[in-house]
Amino acid sequence: MNDEQQPLTADPQVVRDWLTHLYGGCPGFLSICSDKDGWVGRRFTTDEPGIEAAVQYVSEQDRRKAKGVYAQSTTLRERPAEGRGGEDLVYGLTHLWADGDFGTFGHSPGPDDLPAPPDSDAVAKVVHESGLPTPSGWAHSGGGYNPVWLADNHLIQDDDTRARAKEITTGLQAVLAAEAYRHGWHWDVGVGNLDRLMKIPGTVNRKKGLDRPTAIGPGTGEAFELAELAAAVASLLPAAREDLERAAAEQQERKAQRTGATVPPPRRERPAGLHSGDGPLDVLADTLTFRDLLEPEGWTYVGQTGGREKWLRPTAGGDGPSSAYSLLCDDHVAVNWSERSDLPVGAQPPGQKLTIGTLYAHLHYAGNTSEAASDIMRAAAGRPARGAAGRLAPAILTEVKRRCLKDSECGRDDAESLRALIADDPWDGPQDEPPEPPEDADVPQVVPGLIPEAFWAARPELRHIRTAGHSRTRSGDVALLAVLTRLSALVSHRIRADTGIAGFASLNLFGGIIGPSGIGKSSGVEVADRLMPAPSGLDFRDGLPIGSGEGLAEVFMGVVEEETGEIRKRGGTETPVTVQVRKQVRHHAFFYIDEGSSLTRLMRERSGSTLGETLRSAAVGQTLGQTNASKDTSRYIPSGSYSLGLLVGFQPETVAPLFDEVAEGTPQRFVWVQVIDPAIPDQQPEWPGELRVWRNAGVVAPGDEASGFVLVTFDEGIKAELRAADLAKARGHVSTAGQDPFDSQAPVMRVKLASLLAILAGRRHVNPEDWRLAHMLWDASCATRADVIARTEAQRRLEQEKRTVARIEEEVRVDGAKQAAEEARTERAVERLATRLALLTQEKGPQTRKNVRDRTAGRDKRYLPEAFAYALLREWVVEADGKFVPGPVPPS
Repeated sequence: MNDEQQPLTADPQVVRDWLTHLYGGCPGFLSICSDKDGWVGRRFTTDEPGIEAAVQYVSEQDRRKAKGVYAQSTTLRERPAEGRGGEDLVYGLTHLWADGDFGTFGHSPGPDDLPAPPDSDAVAKVVHESGLPTPSGWAHSGGGYNPVWLADNHLIQDDDTRARAKEITTGLQAVLAAEAYRHGWHWDVGVGNLDRLMKIPGTVNRKKGLDRPTAIGPGTGEAFELAELAAAVASLLPAAREDLERAAAEQQERKAQRTGATVPPPRRERPAGLHSGDGPLDVLADTLTFRDLLEPEGWTYVGQTGGREKWLRPTAGGDGPSSAYSLLCDDHVAVNWSERSDLPVGAQPPGQKLTIGTLYAHLHYAGNTSEAASDIMRAAAGRPARGAAGRLAPAILTEVKRRCLKDSECGRDDAESLRALIADDPWDGPQDEPPEPPEDADVPQVVPGLIPEAFWAARPELRHIRTAGHSRTRSGDVALLAVLTRLSALVSHRIRADTGIAGFASLNLFGGIIGPSGIGKSSGVEVADRLMPAPSGLDFRDGLPIGSGEGLAEVFMGVVEEETGEIRKRGGTETPVTVQVRKQVRHHAFFYIDEGSSLTRLMRERSGSTLGETLRSAAVGQTLGQTNASKDTSRYIPSGSYSLGLLVGFQPETVAPLFDEVAEGTPQRFVWVQVIDPAIPDQQPEWPGELRVWRNAGVVAPGDEASGFVLVTFDEGIKAELRAADLAKARGHVSTAGQDPFDSQAPVMRVKLASLLAILAGRRHVNPEDWRLAHMLWDASCATRADVIARTEAQRRLEQEKRTVARIEEEVRVDGAKQAAEEARTERAVERLATRLALLTQEKGPQTRKNVRDRTAGRDKRYLPEAFAYALLREWVVEADGKFVPGPVPPS
């Protein structure tokens, strides 16, 4: 590997200079963390030994390939009992900061956002023209250009000093965002929290899979009094807030134009004379959950962390989220970490928290809580609502009316009449502090199971394969799996893996590609065809479909002429006697199935199918075929006499039947990849050419049945690891009850992958790097598999719920029909008995209720009370002195 290919690493001296300059000698503890330590990190003193220990920890995190290593902007008063510590522990404020992201890599604008500044010069222009003092220095973050203003070591000792410090840090962000807006650019305002994490110069920015260096930029080194910086921010803040309000209004207009929604009315001032109390937004908080608000708007629940719900923002026009979650919710307050969700970003000050009520206002009224509350009041008073309030459940509106409206209603719909209706204040009052996020907003890719960047960076042949896939605008992961399965079919059938455990392992490999139809599964496989054409002269059956277990064995069969040992003499000439014999004639086959549903259908629907059993045997190179009475139908493919690769394309909804075969052991024998690849570059790479090195290790002399295997050997450390794990199972030290059944074939699958990676590099010896890369591939496969299983289970639950609802609706319909029929029978019986009562009084004279009951059949007695009432109502009879007598209107 030449110098240009050497991976980037942290520069300890740059890290040391930065930490010393910003935190050296400041009271409190310096906090360092990264994604590799779960954002918990470690704390260090700010004297020279402490700074040196911090530098060593930063280097350690960098060696572990952290996506970024961060320092908290302020020191901590004490070491936290758990986690990395939040704003309640901040102590020494040594500088002010800002996040000057530029370009689009790693922080593309939302569909309605302005673009970020195009480059670092544009960021510097925003800062210099903002009216703020010239920064003391700059930091290149690998995707941003961040200004820093050094300040005297201001200590935050109580709630008042903490609040004043936060006013300065958040106000500074607003001033810069307003200046960026004046230039037509977007600026991140959500970085003013006092426990903000900022990337340390001298480390490597590995976000989005691209290694980028960070560095200390130019600067004067001038330090400021914090009071001087506070005064500058305070003088610029009023105009900045006006500009940001215009920016927010314009963003809402852009969203309305994009979505076709109606732009909400402008925010109105809070009516005078109202006091904080129980209002309509409080009613929403009492009756709704975050799920009730988010799911109808397209948000997706993705689990919990630390007891808080995680939600992923909806997508728009293919704008896929780049984070594992966007919104973090406890039972009453949410914090948004996505700049593209049209919600305030980061921890909000008191009175502006994202509660149930204010979130409702943001989702439906552009954050205008005044209009949201008034519209709910209109709906509760029975007036036409102007927005989403008209769709609230009747029970909620009834509760709003009970708690928030006076008894009398007003006919007009203006500010005065609304004030007359309001019994208490409809706006939320000050809120509790929001929960602090457990980790920085820099979170992993959403697509699960992607092969990690460290894998691709490890070897030139791996980068070659990925480049080939990307050159055809196809997934690098798919291209790799296609290459490995094709390689398993092309290598000599005499090659086996020797780990020192049990028998020699076959290199036959099965792969599964998961993805929607029409986005490049088949064309991704064609990349492998071009990368690895079959060697000339090799009898290789390529790209075959699968029809049955018998057919799979038949691929290796053929008819040959064989001598019987007899000699035929004819005309003085001796000729050997031959016969045609069906036997194995080839040793290499690659199968590709574009639609996996055809495979699972064959395995399940065909009576007596041996396909599943045959596939499981083929995966480990065991004997295939069957011996029948008829020579024409006999097939015998001995163990170790063939090389076979299988690749199947599945849609997420069609792979479920294969996963149901876990008890038989079928899905465990597959390596899985996603067809989605976010790393495909905008600029198309050139085709890199064929792969040839593998032939040095994958092609051996044909040999005969007596020839032994050619072995792939393993490093002694790997063999010891495999043996220790195998011994633990054999001795009963490892319980199989708690094991995931899908991982039952994990050791042999890693052995196959490591062997094929070694052959791909031109070797028949597996070294520790091959083994590490095989682990990466298998981990990615397991993550892909787990994601598909979770989606499959969710779909099954949804379908079960639909069936249950349909069954309930059918039962309700039947019960309703029965009830309607019963009501019709009752009406007929009541009318019949009422008519009979009227006729009886005309023919027999006055009748008591007892007389009528005695004359009525038992089955009709239950209808008599309604019949008496009906006859009296129709005035067919009247009741006098306890008896029924004819009424003024005889029955028709």
